This record gives sequence, structure tokens and C-alpha cells, in this order.
Amino acid sequence: MESPSTLYPKKVTLTNCDKEPIHLIGNIQGFGVLLASDLKTDRIAFYSENCLAFFDKTKEEIETFSLNDLIPEQYVNRVKESLNTDYKIHIKATLSEENYLIISHRNDTHLILEIEKDENQIDTLLFQEQLTNIIEVFSTASTPLAMCNTAAELIKDIFDYDRVMIYKFDQDWNGEVIAEQKESHLESWLGLHYPASDIPQQARKLFLKQGVRIIEDVSSEPIPILPANRKTSVSLDLSKSELRSVSPIHIEYLRNMGVKATLTAAIIFQGNLWGLIACHHYTPRYSNYHLRLSCKFITQVFATQLGLRNTNWLLEKTNLSNETRSLLIEQMSQDWNIIEGLTAGKQTFLDVTEAIGGAIYIDGKIKVLGQAPNNHIIHEIIEVCHNLQQSGIYKTSSLSIDYKQFKSIKKFTSGVLCMFISPKKKNALIWFKPEIIQTVSWGGNPNKSVVKDNNQISPRKSFEKWSEEKEGYSLPWQDYEIAAAIALKDHIAEVIIEKYDKMKNLNDQLKKAYKELETFSYSVSHDLRSPLRGIDGFAQIIKEDYFDSLDSYGKQAVNTIISSTQKMNVLIDDILSFSSLGKKSTEFKEVNMNILVEEVLQYLQVSNLHPNTKLEINYLPQIIGDKTMIFQLMSNLISNAFKYSSKAKNPIVEIGCNASSFYVKDNGIGFNAKHEDRIFGIFSRLVNDEYEGSGIGLAIAKRVIEKHNGQIWTEAQLGKGASFYFNLNTNKNE
Repeated sequence: MESPSTLYPKKVTLTNCDKEPIHLIGNIQGFGVLLASDLKTDRIAFYSENCLAFFDKTKEEIETFSLNDLIPEQYVNRVKESLNTDYKIHIKATLSEENYLIISHRNDTHLILEIEKDENQIDTLLFQEQLTNIIEVFSTASTPLAMCNTAAELIKDIFDYDRVMIYKFDQDWNGEVIAEQKESHLESWLGLHYPASDIPQQARKLFLKQGVRIIEDVSSEPIPILPANRKTSVSLDLSKSELRSVSPIHIEYLRNMGVKATLTAAIIFQGNLWGLIACHHYTPRYSNYHLRLSCKFITQVFATQLGLRNTNWLLEKTNLSNETRSLLIEQMSQDWNIIEGLTAGKQTFLDVTEAIGGAIYIDGKIKVLGQAPNNHIIHEIIEVCHNLQQSGIYKTSSLSIDYKQFKSIKKFTSGVLCMFISPKKKNALIWFKPEIIQTVSWGGNPNKSVVKDNNQISPRKSFEKWSEEKEGYSLPWQDYEIAAAIALKDHIAEVIIEKYDKMKNLNDQLKKAYKELETFSYSVSHDLRSPLRGIDGFAQIIKEDYFDSLDSYGKQAVNTIISSTQKMNVLIDDILSFSSLGKKSTEFKEVNMNILVEEVLQYLQVSNLHPNTKLEINYLPQIIGDKTMIFQLMSNLISNAFKYSSKAKNPIVEIGCNASSFYVKDNGIGFNAKHEDRIFGIFSRLVNDEYEGSGIGLAIAKRVIEKHNGQIWTEAQLGKGASFYFNLNTNKNE
């Protein structure tokens, strides 16, 4: 018989550990038992060896059984609910008069059950109070680093491991300890770096699938997983297993560190592994499934907050970049002089990145800004970049290390970003970043990550601080810098087309830049939806299951979380509505405005929400337009009229049409006429939070009018109401 464990590599060494199929390891840890049934036959297909003692059965019995022969039917029916989902399901079960948790999930061919003792390791009420405050604590942290320190402190307080670290990956998957909480007698590892080989690629992939992982005791013997069919030639996929055993290489690594038990949680946002929360304990330690779920929840909240901070920062950088590029386009278009437009105006092409110098090469001419090498070396750099570029772009943060001939200029030219405007002519924009000499401290010498002892290769045994000075490296090129450079290149290409063909004008370019921002806003708003659901879902769980056990402050905090997510959902809906208008094609048909306005009034429930407001509807002729968009237009104008007149003594809203335009009028708060230009801008609000809204409604209205080649304007006085007018011109093509 060839068991699954023998299908695993017979000998795992440091030369093949990066290819070690740890998801097929064929063993589990000893703090539970495992069963796997065939999805087609419901028969036991695999079982851990300790099932024999746990169920008091022989091999021959288990290998002929189905799940119902080992576990009461009511529990089997409940765990089978996991067949309809990609998520794990856990239930409480009484087996042999003891309390257990049955944790189930499925892979492509099997239903996998893992059974652990149901133990309560912490004070439930205290723990729920701690969870309630987590989001507020993270959101009030002043910086991402402060948030990391807070996360380490929270995990240390709640889970009580000897050492808790926030471990961040760099672009090469090397890790750095950026935050740490530890017992006082332990040496600090804060600031230490660790090579990518310490957490190989297949382990990182499993963290994306599993999220949280414990090693109870590095000294415990692994429990083999046995196949029910002794002729089987396949191994059981343990990618999502709670009990999955540990690579012998990793066990040796932990032993060399003196670590006896670990708890590790993946920090994931936007589908990428940002880093890990790594907990070490120096005696064996078991964290039950409820604790692991709680750790996963805290980590998800932490990752979401980090993602929101990063998104806000990226939006800010993108908006600044868009403003800079718009001005550069205007400067280039004034005299159709690209080089002067990019270098001689109020803004230069250097302002779209964090570079200290740059060069423009167009038709054999070089123009230099800031700190840059001489023209001869720039020609050499262009040749090197041109040979290596992909899709018109080449970047490096270590030019002098990659190419020794540039060592003499590394002080201000270690980082190079080269964007080819015309690859055939080698016309290019180049940005330069200076060398940043860094002292990097490693947890042991990364050049000696393996040791050879009696011809046996093993993980390094020393983790003493080892420092090296890194020369020849600049700060890395950020994604927003590269995106800004690509966008600028695209705009320059458009200006060149305008210069020679005179087929486009500045307005076309600004529209394209606006569409890029709109697409980005749509993408960000869409991606925010998933983490927001997570926050709302966990908050609802706390409210439904633990609300009565919270004090008044805790209840207020939970309600605030739920209220804030609802407001955020409204904002995301409005952003998506605004962004989708730019992508949607119009379908012009005859629209009965009287019927459409009635539909809008019913949709807004104005008779229920504003019973004291007098509504006057005058003559409304039929029009030609896109009915869905016109509905959005009227919905925003009418809802604003009712909202901002709701506190008037005798509120009145009037809807009608005169000889030249449609109108929606109210006698509400109005606004100062000097703000008329701002009123249609996105996120522009002239009122405080007394009136709900996202600041996007009138921007949507204006976009609808633009799609109909029409005009929209307003007349208003502060405290005396506002009137909005619009007309459509659907005889013109878009």
C-alpha cells in the first residue's frame, strides 16, 4: 500500500522546500481528528490514525463506514451544509458525552470534517467588550504604523502569546517586523528583516486560502492520514485544514529559534498578502477554533482599515497627479511645444512623481531638469532601457547594481523610470531618484540562511541581529507614480497627434483625464463594497448575539458602526451611479415627462416623507431622451427640492416647463449665488450634516445633461430657495 504520506516527498530539504506540496503533507497535528468522505458515495475516504482510539473502532470498521456510522445523523446533516458553500461551517456536538466542535469544509472531491475539543479559554463578556472597541481603536490611530502597534498590542492582550509581531512583506517577499509586543525578558526583534525563503511561496498561497494557522507544539509527533482504500494513489488536499501538519523544515526552523508554538494570521487586502500577524510562544500553546476565528476577525478589521488608509492616500495622490497632468496638457497645447510645456511652466513633468531629476528626449534633443546625468550618459541609459522595456516602460531602483557602468552616477541616479513616448524613435521621458543608503538589520545572516553540519543541510541556527549597509538603491517606484507616468505619456501622444493632425483639442484630453479618474473611482468604490460588508456583518453579529451583554458605550459603538456602514453604502452607490454614467451609452426614445415625474414621486415617497410640503406640477411636454438617465436627473433635482425646503414654514416645490427649459423650484434654504460654479461639482456640499447627502447628486444631474448635449443652471438666494433649470438637445450626436 502506498499511503498519502509516502506520496509526499520522501526527503524535504532546503534545496526543494520552495516546491514542497505542504497542502498534501499527509499528516495532521494532534489536537484533533480528521475524517474525509467521498462526495459521490458518502463513504469514508481518509481518516487520521487517531480516529481509531477516538471512535474506538478498528481500521477494518472505519474503512467500510460512512459518516453516519461514526457521527450522529443530526450532526452529519448540519455539516453537509458546507457542501453548498466555499466557507467553513462549525457546529457544537456531544460525542462520547464530551463537548466538541465539528469544523467542516469541502474541496473538489471530499467533505472534510475536523473535530476539536470545545474549550472556552477566555472570559466571553470581557472578550466581546474588547471586540466592540476594535474598530474605533483602529480608526483613531494617527498613522498606519500606529495602527500596526495597536494591532500587536490588542493581539498580545487577548491571546497572550509571549511575542506578537506585525510582519510586512516587501516587493521581493522579504519580511520586516514593523511592530512588536513581547514579554519583557525577550530580546526585541523590532526592525529585523527576514529573507523570502523563510516563508516560501507555497506557504504564502495557503495563507491566502486559510487566513489563520496555529502550531500547537513543535515537538509533538504528527498524526498520519490513512486512506480507506489502500490502493489509492491520491493525497488529501489539506489547503483549508485547521489541523494540517507542519513542514519538517519549518519545524526545524522554529526549534532553532526556540519557539514551541505559533499563531499566524494573514493580513490581506485587495486579494494580496500584505503581511502576517505572527505570534510566538515558548511553551506549547493551544488556541481553540473560536479564538482563531476571533483572531481572523481582528485581522480582517485591521486589514480593512489599512486598505482604507491606503485607498484614501492613493486617491489623494491620484487627484494631485490628475491636476498636474491637466495643467501640463494645457501648457503643452498653448504653443504646441511639448518640451517647453513639460519643463518651463508652473508645473513640470517632475511633479507627477517623487523624482529629484529628469530628462526629456524627443527627436534627438535632450532637455534636463533637476539633478540628472550629462547628455552622453542619458543616451546610454535610454539604450539600456529601450532594450529592456516592456510595453514602452522600464523601471529600476538599483541601476548601478544592475549595470556597473552607471556606478559613478548612483548618488542621484540609482532609481530610473523610463517611459517611451515613441519606441521606434526612442523618444522618452525619464525620471531619476537618488541613492538612499540604508542600514538593514536581519534576523541572522541572510547569506547564511542554511548551514551544513555533517553533510546535512539545515535552516540557520543563529538569529542574532546581523546588519548590512545597502548602497546603490533608491526608494522604490510606487504604483501611483508609474500610473501617472503612463497617463502623462498617453496625453503627450495625444498632443503630438493634435500638433500634426489638428484633429483633437484640449477639451478632448481633459475629458479623457476625467474619464480615467471616473474609472478609478468606480473601481475603488466597487472594491470597497466587500470589506464594508465584512465590517457590517460582524457588527450585526455582535448586535444580534451579544448586544444585551454590552454596556451603554459598547451598544453605542455597535450602533455607530452599523450606521456608518449604511452611510458608506449610500456614498458608494452614488459614486457608482456617477461613474457608470460615463460608461453607459444613451438610448434616445420618446419620454412622457408627466408619467416619469409621477414615478419619481412614488419612488421618493414624498407624500409619506414630506406630508407638509405643497407640490405644484405645471405643464410638462414629452421629450426625446434616455428614460433611465432622465429618471436619475429628475430624482436628484426633486429629492433636493423636498429635502432643502423641508424646514421652511410653508414648504413649496414646483415642477414645470416654460418656453425654453424645464425647472424644479423650492422655497427652502437656497444658497449664495457666488457658489453657483461649485454646486455641480462632485462631493461639493454647501450645507453641514444637518441635511443628509453624499454631494454627488447634482454632479450626476449635470452628467446626464451632458450626455443629452443640453444645459443646466440654477438661480438661488440664501434663505429664499433655489430654482434649477435644464434643457436637452438630443438632435446632436453625443
